[in-house]
Amino acid sequence: MRIITWNCNLKLATKFEHLAAIEPDVAIVQECEELPEAYFPNAQYYWVGQNPKKGLGVLVFDREASVDPSFNDKLAFFLPINLQGGIRLLATWAFNHRAPGRFGADFDGSALNAFNHYHEWLRNGDVVVAGDFNNSVVWDKPRGKYNFSDINSRLSQHELVSAYHSHHAVNFGCEPKGTLFHTKKRDKPFYIDYIYIDKNKPLKSVSVGDYDEWIQLSDHVPVVVDVE
Repeated sequence: MRIITWNCNLKLATKFEHLAAIEPDVAIVQECEELPEAYFPNAQYYWVGQNPKKGLGVLVFDREASVDPSFNDKLAFFLPINLQGGIRLLATWAFNHRAPGRFGADFDGSALNAFNHYHEWLRNGDVVVAGDFNNSVVWDKPRGKYNFSDINSRLSQHELVSAYHSHHAVNFGCEPKGTLFHTKKRDKPFYIDYIYIDKNKPLKSVSVGDYDEWIQLSDHVPVVVDVE
């Protein structure tokens, strides 16, 4: 099974062929537009957001899927998807502290609060948490409310690990590659896109997209995980 997360930086419909060329089974896509569920060939499309041109989408190819009834649209933005085979995917585009100011006081962008809401759902089944967390340990602050170290610790309680960091034995904050290039500059990389999986799940490969190949399409590159 191939899982991909990619912030497409708008206009997914015009960039879909590049994503499809990687042949994902499931793709979590941020900053994508609202489209009909059957818009893409051979894929179901699930979407959540406040701006119809810029939300969180999930593409599921050639398998059954459904949004879990526990879905809370005030959590910006976390979309729980039940996949065929007992897989539970929490697609993520975390707005952290920016959510109330951008969407309204009743919106919450905290990943930790989202994990609290979906706690029971995350406890069962084959769990994947994946997406753009807009966060890194390099931005952690003493007693910070949105520290990524706290998010990582919380996911570890569910026995989930970042596939990239686990597979390549890389410490958080020491990544040799970035997934975001600020203002599309090669010399401003940050690792903020993650795919968390069960720590005991065997992996075939984990890769991060090449800057030169993707930078004309987005300021992010995809993270690709092949699960046995």
